Amino acid sequence: MKRVLLLSGLALFSSIAAAEDITLDTVEVESSTIEDMASNPKTEVSTVNVIDEQTYEIIDPKNIDEALRTIPGITADVRSGDTVEIHIRGGNQQEFMWEDTGVAVVIDGVPVLQNGGKVKFNLDNIESIKVIKGGASYLFGPNAMAGAVIITTKKPKGSKSVTVSADYGTFAYQNYMATLNHATEQYALILNGSYRYTNGYWDMTENWTGSGNGKLTWFLDDSSDITFGAEYTKKFEESSRGSVTGVTNAQIDPTGASDNDLPYNHDYDSDIQKYFVTYNKDLSDTNNLMVNGYYYADKYAYESSPQDLNGDRTDDDWTRDNNEDIYQYGLKSEYRGVYQKLGYMLGLDIGQRKLEDYWIRTISYSSSRGTYYAGESSSDDTTEDRFGLYAETKLMVTDALAFILNGRYDYENYQLDSLNRDYNGTVWSTGSISREDSFTNGSYRVGLAYQLDDTTTLYTNVSTGFRNPRVYELYAYDFDPDRYSRNNPDIKTEKTYNYEVGVRGSRTIFENSVRYEFSVYQLDTKDIIAKNAGTYYSNGDVYFDNVGNARNRGVELSLNTDRNKNLYFDLAYTYLYAKYTSHDPFTVDLAPTYRSTGDVTYDISNNVLPRTPKHKFDLYTYIRIPTAPEWMIVAENYGQSGYYADETNLVEMPGYGIMNLQLRYNSKIHGNPFEFYVRCDNITDRQYYRTVYLFSDRNNDGKLDAEDASITVDPGRVYYVGMKYRF
Repeated sequence: MKRVLLLSGLALFSSIAAAEDITLDTVEVESSTIEDMASNPKTEVSTVNVIDEQTYEIIDPKNIDEALRTIPGITADVRSGDTVEIHIRGGNQQEFMWEDTGVAVVIDGVPVLQNGGKVKFNLDNIESIKVIKGGASYLFGPNAMAGAVIITTKKPKGSKSVTVSADYGTFAYQNYMATLNHATEQYALILNGSYRYTNGYWDMTENWTGSGNGKLTWFLDDSSDITFGAEYTKKFEESSRGSVTGVTNAQIDPTGASDNDLPYNHDYDSDIQKYFVTYNKDLSDTNNLMVNGYYYADKYAYESSPQDLNGDRTDDDWTRDNNEDIYQYGLKSEYRGVYQKLGYMLGLDIGQRKLEDYWIRTISYSSSRGTYYAGESSSDDTTEDRFGLYAETKLMVTDALAFILNGRYDYENYQLDSLNRDYNGTVWSTGSISREDSFTNGSYRVGLAYQLDDTTTLYTNVSTGFRNPRVYELYAYDFDPDRYSRNNPDIKTEKTYNYEVGVRGSRTIFENSVRYEFSVYQLDTKDIIAKNAGTYYSNGDVYFDNVGNARNRGVELSLNTDRNKNLYFDLAYTYLYAKYTSHDPFTVDLAPTYRSTGDVTYDISNNVLPRTPKHKFDLYTYIRIPTAPEWMIVAENYGQSGYYADETNLVEMPGYGIMNLQLRYNSKIHGNPFEFYVRCDNITDRQYYRTVYLFSDRNNDGKLDAEDASITVDPGRVYYVGMKYRF
């Protein structure tokens, strides 16, 4: 039976979620950290949104934000390239350079370690995306404070075919991809290769990605299989710049080409490897065992720290070579079963994560701060050992009422080893320091789902998440005494509590089936970890501490109509109000960096969290032409309201709205599927502010205003054309 299921479908769990009549004769637990399982909409107690394969192919995202904004409650901060920071329900928006965003990112069961909240995707290998909202540490452990993004890469289709595609667009954009599917009674195989390139709209933002990946599922017998997955991806990005300083420059020089300045980081080379093996065994009709082992590596090299070497007040060259290498390996196992009206799942998660951060100075130079010498270097190696036990029970109290309880226990041990090599002009010296700490945490979710009728389900839940302080935050003075005034080993774990009530179901309106999900939530963040005086403040008595609390409240709505109609649509709407309920005094340096004069302290309690627009909506409209059904018009209307650029709420950035338009053609050539599309994004050519950050008086004029903001301007109107053929 397992073989038939795996070969006959495309793993479109959304089609299951859309079903209107699901029997509950067998109780099942769908939660998993290994496989992306279908969620039963009649018993799911959390808000779960899905982008299935068909939708993802139509969206055809050029960065992951274009896909994620179709889900209510998501904010993905994009500058240039395809590195992105993902936020859910406004969580952890206050810091954008060092802190994880509180969102667990899981790719094919592999929990991806984010470096400073950023994660890189191979867009061409994604098949579907599922987003779980609310504290999700009950499944994924640390850093799942606001939810999880679960990405499933392309799976074998149970057929024998080859698919080739090519896309071209503005800024020399080109994308080539080839996919092979092959299946027999014994195995199912998919191999995928892709290459994507653009010279970039912004100054010095050329980038390309080349990738080869595949999956092989071997059917051991009718009740068990084993899947092997592998990926090797190379990426190059000239810089992650994509921004200019101030609203004036955003108007006159949106690409940053004429500012005579070099980006801080340059020539990124990424080498990404991912390998996993998953064993799946049906022990009976109701009992199942899964075991997953994985290895993930993201090796990252670049140049940094541009300097004025000849005194003309213009940066001449980069003075450091850097490596930031991430390694992850681990083992996960889940056992699920059923006892009468009780379904249960037991899970084990063990593994290790390593971040090796190294730089060496390549050029000697002098500045107002001193003299620096080629050969000086620094390395920071962080090791995280993880152990987690988790469980879920689903009890059908009645045929209409489901009760779900999740619990997880986590133990993490963190160690940071730092080694510095310095030169004072005469003598070389070496300094080393090692610190470690460990944490134990418990997290949970408890919820109810009640079926009012065959098409309507009420649900509610309370869920939790957590983030442990980093070793560097605990012992900041030991690692960097020039910047920090003391250690603080008593920092508490940052935690979230999510309270949610919702309704989902379907209704027939004007002979059109409409699926909907509506939820109201409150996400409380306790003991936010940050610098005591301000997120980016560096003068005086500075250390890391628990600086305050936040409360995010919101409403989320998603509507999807019948895809079989000539006219159908998908709508995502978000209302979000996120504020600090308490916060330590917040200080901003309004004078040149490293000067103590000009500092101003603000009371930001009850201020709105930065970069959290109150309103966001995304509407996709699909129109099939009745007299020519092979043609389809696809229109996307996206908009969001304004938001504050930083914690002080002194500067507010405007909202915007855009429209994207596609014309798609689907037919057959020699009996094989053929697709062609023409697409225009931002058809009104509005150059809105894509992402804005504000953290200091960058132009040193003694005030904090919109001229200090770091702004990424959208490129405006862009065009794409592409085709796909399967044979």
